[in-house]
Amino acid sequence: MALALLTSSLMGLVSLAITIFLGFAIDTRPEVNQHFLFALFTTFVAVLAQCMSIFYFIGTAKQVKDLMAEHPEKNNFITRTRQFKSRVFPPACYAILFTMAVFIIGAGVDTRAVPVWIHTILAMLALGTNLYALAREFQYMAQNNILLDEVAVLVGNPPQAE
Repeated sequence: MALALLTSSLMGLVSLAITIFLGFAIDTRPEVNQHFLFALFTTFVAVLAQCMSIFYFIGTAKQVKDLMAEHPEKNNFITRTRQFKSRVFPPACYAILFTMAVFIIGAGVDTRAVPVWIHTILAMLALGTNLYALAREFQYMAQNNILLDEVAVLVGNPPQAE
């Protein structure tokens, strides 16, 4: 599951970079339409990937809490899952915020109600926050998988080698 989430986050990041490139390459109206359609796809993928990553950490923390309910080391494992969430949630939320903002403000740029430079700055912020969120997700999903393996061993359900 973690690999699928990281892949979708990477896909959103690459799509965002392509969308930004298309934005800088605009010369005619058909190119604006192409930029808009790609931005719509990018926004959907990037926001969905970040939301799913957030829910992944929520779900695995709940799973750990339920499985370790009677175990004496329960607090150590719950503390670790909280640490993972506290490190991943802020960058993921900012990535969602800036990705949505750049798409929404893009409509203002198209109608000439918002200057292009605002859209450009938001696009760079969206790219940066998505990159930072992906790095954090990679780091803490790996640690979360190790924690889940430790929990599985403690509750008597060791992970199977694939």
